[in-house]
Amino acid sequence: MLPTVIKTTDEGLKLVSDDLRRGALGIGASKFVTVVRITLPTAFTPIATGVVLSIARAAGETAPLIFTALFSPFWSEGIDGIFNPIATLSVLIYNFAIMPYEAQNELAWAASFVLVLFILVMNLFARWLGQFANK
Repeated sequence: MLPTVIKTTDEGLKLVSDDLRRGALGIGASKFVTVVRITLPTAFTPIATGVVLSIARAAGETAPLIFTALFSPFWSEGIDGIFNPIATLSVLIYNFAIMPYEAQNELAWAASFVLVLFILVMNLFARWLGQFANK
């Protein structure tokens, strides 16, 4: 997720015109003010789109999540559990799908639907951000 965010942020910052930056510096704005008031607002849409798409991609890639979560059925409790294995929706789907009971299989299908719906919403939000930039 982080490499995607870094790459899209870098590309978004490259889209900001050098003339725009030099113009802000030319009228007496400091480098900090130029970055905060000119560069970041101009590059906000590509950065936000990259963040949203990387979150949707991370949620959609099931196999890496299953292997990095180490098949943990437990949820993190507070700040102490940040570096411990935790359960994810993908792990929940896998665990319920291999169960022999019909109720767990139905829960796996329901969780799969929630995951697909989440990815759809995130991708639609990213498209909306992209159209917002073109206006």
